[in-house]
Amino acid sequence: MRNISDFYCIFASLIELKLLENFVKMGKKIATSGILIFLILFSFYGLADTADWRQTMQNANDAYQKQDYATAVTLYQQIADAGNEGAVLYYNLGNAYYKNGNSAKALLYYERALRLDPRNEDIKHNIAFVNQKLIDKIDALPEIFITRWWNALSQSLTSNGWAIFSIVCSALIFILLAVILLVKNQLTKSITLIVTIICTIILIFSVIFSSKEKNRYMKEPEAIVMDLVLNVKSSPDSKSGDLFVIHEGLKVAITDRVNEWVEIRLPNGDKGWVKAQSVEEI
Repeated sequence: MRNISDFYCIFASLIELKLLENFVKMGKKIATSGILIFLILFSFYGLADTADWRQTMQNANDAYQKQDYATAVTLYQQIADAGNEGAVLYYNLGNAYYKNGNSAKALLYYERALRLDPRNEDIKHNIAFVNQKLIDKIDALPEIFITRWWNALSQSLTSNGWAIFSIVCSALIFILLAVILLVKNQLTKSITLIVTIICTIILIFSVIFSSKEKNRYMKEPEAIVMDLVLNVKSSPDSKSGDLFVIHEGLKVAITDRVNEWVEIRLPNGDKGWVKAQSVEEI
């Protein structure tokens, strides 16, 4: 038989377990409430932060309209430096820099805008317009027709744009396959099969273009020359000989890096070394 002390120990253990269970439940409630409060506060902070940047954008637009281009540049740049990006922001910043007399910075942000919106004709027009005013007029190496056509088609959308396009194609292919399985009419099946094959080919090309655009600037990133006059060296050494001279605003490709030096390639294929601080990557 169990004595009284045994029953007391069992009863105490049950009480302790019940208290522990209640404590755990209370802890979960507190933790859940804390997470909810944090998420709510974070959401309000995000909304307030977005509202602040909207107001800064509006102030920058107002300054630009009043032809206070220095203030517009400062405000647009604050938004960009905070990690915000967008074709409209970069386009406006490029316009403000150009109106403020800085063609190199204008081209830098026009090029950044074009990467986000490659089909925007206004951005292309402004880039061409500013390039006409540059000192350096360097023709790019000629490309064969098929290469030029292939690159133009690939660059008609961004990497994300092609990815979305491929998702749409995939969904359409599944629908077409379902139609082939469900319909009994042989003519409808044949037409649907042809359309499915065409969509599959388009899907393959869209995946290729998405990958191509994603990796286009990884191997050889592009940059804009920021120095008014820049002597290009034969090696990554200040004492090495000068190969040629280029000027601000010229777009170049970065082909190599050594410490504080970068090797650049001009549109005509000429290469040389400059200090990394003399160019700004797009």
